[in-house]
Amino acid sequence: MKNYIQEGRMITLAAPAGGVTSGDGVMVGALFGVASKIAGDPVAWDDTAKEVSVPGTDRYPIGIAIEAAGNGATIVRVRLDGIATAAAA
Repeated sequence: MKNYIQEGRMITLAAPAGGVTSGDGVMVGALFGVASKIAGDPVAWDDTAKEVSVPGTDRYPIGIAIEAAGNGATIVRVRLDGIATAAAA
């Protein structure tokens, strides 16, 4: 489809050397954007905030993000692991 024009809501680019964290502002060449949570990344349940978040201390690993979700997203689609979990130390 050579005449297709991308909607522009999300542009997928390789992360710059050193990587980025979801929510970080980042320059890639001449493009500025905000890094988003990438599909395939592990996610965890933050029982204090009652929300899905990135893995971390006192968060429960629950699965893998199956769609990208930017920082502050209100919906994150997750493939649940379906196994018992304990909070990370």
